[in-house]
Amino acid sequence: MERIIASPSFIKSPRLCSFLTYICELTLQGRTDEINELNLGEALFARAPNYDPSIDGIVRSHASRLRQRLEQYFSEEGSHETIRLSIPKGGYTPLFELLPVPLAEEEIVLFPSQLANVGPAVVLPGTATQVISTPWIVRALTLALTLACIAIVYLVFHQRTGLAAAPVTATRHPLWSSLFGPDHPTMIVASDTGLTTLQTITGKNVRLAEYLNDDYRDHINPPVGTTIEVARTLASRRYTSIVDLKIVTKLYMLPGIPLNRIQVRYARDVRPDDFKSGPVIMLGAQEGTPWVELFEDRMNFVFRHDRQKHSFLVLNRSPQRNELAQYDSDQADPLHKVYGLIALQPNLEGSGQILLLEGTSMAGTESAADFIFDDARLLPFLNKIKNKDGSLPYFELLLQSNNMNGNASKSEILVYRTSPSSQSASQ
Repeated sequence: MERIIASPSFIKSPRLCSFLTYICELTLQGRTDEINELNLGEALFARAPNYDPSIDGIVRSHASRLRQRLEQYFSEEGSHETIRLSIPKGGYTPLFELLPVPLAEEEIVLFPSQLANVGPAVVLPGTATQVISTPWIVRALTLALTLACIAIVYLVFHQRTGLAAAPVTATRHPLWSSLFGPDHPTMIVASDTGLTTLQTITGKNVRLAEYLNDDYRDHINPPVGTTIEVARTLASRRYTSIVDLKIVTKLYMLPGIPLNRIQVRYARDVRPDDFKSGPVIMLGAQEGTPWVELFEDRMNFVFRHDRQKHSFLVLNRSPQRNELAQYDSDQADPLHKVYGLIALQPNLEGSGQILLLEGTSMAGTESAADFIFDDARLLPFLNKIKNKDGSLPYFELLLQSNNMNGNASKSEILVYRTSPSSQSASQ
């Protein structure tokens, strides 16, 4: 169990590691009667006692992922294991199976204490026809040690080079499989926090056309107490947010992602042609990532900053029953409500997909990221909206959470929209 949770297949999934550790420890302690869906939901996923598993399937979804990850382990780095660990379907109790190990004929094992007493030749009981000389043993051990050293050097070097030469199988995740793959690069656009700072101190919004022409820094009206030089210096700095950095880090840690196909770009370095082909992930709202404007005309939820009222707005262009036409994130709001948006849209030529993660603040963007990286919440939503053929439609998902000292509390789904997708999002 400890080897499994320390393996590359598991070490990046703390939820699955804790799941496996918990059920294995209960089994090894003889407490298998405690391994049931209700107890697992309460102990591992903070569910209330006697919650309804028929409505909340978090344990089942994680058990399914755990079974898949165990299969991956035993077919790859754990293929040499002599004990196989599995979780039979229909329950959650782990099963330990001893695998048969084929032994070569006349296999002999000599321990150091035995080698010390070996003379010029030795005849083992029961193998009178087999004679092993001391020089042969020395040569065999020397060869084995040499091969072991070569293997260690190879593994260390191979690990440090990021396994660049090894083929990586694309993940089967319904969302990530459409955005990452071995046959195309994926561009991640980090927000321009220098631009956000400039708009904050000048009180003037910068639109995409100005950003693209790069002349917005030439027409600055700084407020009292700030010089033009200071404003231009701030606007010229290549800053991005810590939330964007965390998101990029998590994307690199997704299992099965070919790392050499990820391109991280700063918003200021991107051009319109970059959104015509291939998948793109954009981080942040229009205020820091003006390229969002390219896709707003086809979206229902649009973010706007009302600088006179010191509030961020989420416009709902086509309100449906019980929906608001506008969701406000006011700095003076004692509840500190923030909003996050996850939107999957086609690129400009319709040949790939664009994923937008927006927020009314960094905490709002963080809430959107927390949702997409939490399969326990994301997968039920994707399963709910998927097409009959299993593919994903384009969608927009608006989330609400609270800003707790710069971080987002757990979000809740407010509203969402779907629209037909021209290509399947599941591979």
